[in-house]
Amino acid sequence: MSVLSGKKVLLGVSGGIAAYKTATLVRLLIKAGAQVQVIMTPASKDFVTPLTLSTLSKNPVYSTFLSEEGENAEWNNHVDFALWADLMIIAPATANTLSKMVNGNCDNLLIATYLSAKCPVYFAPAMDLDMYKHSSTIASFNALRDFGNIIIPAETGELASGLSGEGRMAEPENIITFLERDLESKLPLKGRKILVTAGPTYEAIDPVRFIGNHSTGKMGFDIAKAAANLGAEVILVSGPTHLQLKNSNITLESVTSAQEMYDTCHRYFMKLTFVFECATQFAIPVNSNLWTQPPKSTAHGFVFVIYRIGGHAHQGQMQIL
Repeated sequence: MSVLSGKKVLLGVSGGIAAYKTATLVRLLIKAGAQVQVIMTPASKDFVTPLTLSTLSKNPVYSTFLSEEGENAEWNNHVDFALWADLMIIAPATANTLSKMVNGNCDNLLIATYLSAKCPVYFAPAMDLDMYKHSSTIASFNALRDFGNIIIPAETGELASGLSGEGRMAEPENIITFLERDLESKLPLKGRKILVTAGPTYEAIDPVRFIGNHSTGKMGFDIAKAAANLGAEVILVSGPTHLQLKNSNITLESVTSAQEMYDTCHRYFMKLTFVFECATQFAIPVNSNLWTQPPKSTAHGFVFVIYRIGGHAHQGQMQIL
């Protein structure tokens, strides 16, 4: 699952030939699971139609402060757009738009929304070779970096003028990759390794019957998913359950018995940052080697316990029961 899934993305489109690429960019953002709202400068509509971007984003596209239909006029509130967004992307960002961003020249809806944004702002420059290298453009880049904005570097290749060099807007696929890598690098659990136990265990009485419990595993699976979405590498050790998870950050280890869960957890235990023990009542055979001193036998040879896998946490590790 992409880190962009569920994100509210505000896409600002300015008036350059690279604006035609925004149709693909919107489609890729939607495919990644993002919600997309497009704001265009008036000049950008000469290169790509609002209808195209509205169809792909499944949202109305705005380019003016007022939307007029017949005798009714509706205010397009730039502050609401800015507060809605989890991140803002300005692509293509022309030399004109970059200069307005730096100087606060608020003469269109896109710049007004940019100036109101509290979310991270990314911009993908697009212009001809000499414009890209001009000292005023370089000054705009540096000023925007100082503002905390993040540049998606232009690429080298054939330009609309017929020249070849640096200044092409990054390809939509590369913009998505850049966004995902940057967002992932800032996740709070990035680089952490977490183990979560979930679900029941089944202990065989004979080839037909077993003793278990009614644990569904939902809590453990939800914890694993939340940790993975925050950037952690998750080992999910689960007893028998109907639940399923698809997440590239989660490794699912399926077990049946308490002994299998114990052995699987201890293979990973010393490499972990956090251990979430979603306590499950296990049925453990009296003759299991999990017991330091075997308890007295019961009628069926089983003892019911709340079983902890961890023992003592090592330095730098936290166990959460």
